Amino acid sequence: MVYVLERSPPLRIKSNGLKQHLNVKIMRRTKAQLIGVIYKAFEGVTLEEGIGLWEGYALDERLENTKEYYRLKGKDEREDWQKIPILDLYYCSSSISFLDAKGMRFHLGLYLLFALEVFWEEEEALHENEDFDLSPPEVQFALTYNLESDFSRERFSLLNKAQMKSVVYFLEYALGERKSHFRAHGITQKPSFDKRYKELENAIAFWKVKALVG
Repeated sequence: MVYVLERSPPLRIKSNGLKQHLNVKIMRRTKAQLIGVIYKAFEGVTLEEGIGLWEGYALDERLENTKEYYRLKGKDEREDWQKIPILDLYYCSSSISFLDAKGMRFHLGLYLLFALEVFWEEEEALHENEDFDLSPPEVQFALTYNLESDFSRERFSLLNKAQMKSVVYFLEYALGERKSHFRAHGITQKPSFDKRYKELENAIAFWKVKALVG
């Protein structure tokens, strides 16, 4: 059983200070502010000749230069990332590891919004199907792991400053959520003992430098 879902219209944040969020340091952005920054930063980005979700899936399945490879590639949305069904992110969850620089730039806004659970209603509908057992893409992992490698540097190489800053803000938000998790569970030990916390701290430092010099 497959659900055919209709995408809700993008959340538009009415704030005359939106542009300032891209240039002014703020300790922590609310989720609504962060969503607005992401939509703004990736507005109008197209895939061009980059690798899309279904092509990435085909690469993961080692289908290069087969009829199936070109059939899957033909399914990729190339003009408007907001039209990509959330179900495709699940079907092609491994594709985040196979995108080139143009593919990453095109899909990253959607990935960030997905990780922020902006599309939770669509996901909830998917999970109501007891046969649904697909895994989501590991967005935070992609933005924190092995960032100094040539592979990571290359696939993030086309992001502009606004887009890189949206990554910083996303990671800062994730770090704040982790702190809240510790407080909620009465953990008084300094949270830096936690591996994921340290990964977020290190990634934020990396992306801040990248955004500064990018």
